[in-house]
Amino acid sequence: MEGLIDIKVLPASIAGFLLLWLMLARYLFKPITALLKNREQDIKETYANADAAKAAADQMKSDLEARFAEIESAARARIQSSVKEAQMAKDEIMADARSKSEDIIRRGQADLAREREKTLAEMRESVVNISLSAAGALIGESLDETRHRKLVTDFIDRIGTAK
Repeated sequence: MEGLIDIKVLPASIAGFLLLWLMLARYLFKPITALLKNREQDIKETYANADAAKAAADQMKSDLEARFAEIESAARARIQSSVKEAQMAKDEIMADARSKSEDIIRRGQADLAREREKTLAEMRESVVNISLSAAGALIGESLDETRHRKLVTDFIDRIGTAK
């Protein structure tokens, strides 16, 4: 039995192996290496695109959050403005109502004063007439009407100012 390695066949085997290696390197390893490099480049580009998309999404998110904060701030300002306007309208309505009620009270007081004066004048006239009748009955003589009226009116005025 000869050895496992035949020395006569060894140079042909080495030459065949080198030839196979060169063919594999040229026709298999280079395309596979190029394919792997392309694939690696595609993966790097995909990651870069994903990172860029993530950065863009983060930027859009922060922009939206800022916009929402602006909108919320504007809404609060509008609400506060509306509350102030409502308070001013309430104050204006209250002042108008107060003014109208004071006018009504003044008119009522003026009407009451006129009615009082009218009633006092009517009472004075009644007292004068009663006094004239009583004085005429007591004196027994009749003074003229104008003289009688003047006397009674002067008497009533003196009583009114004495109080």
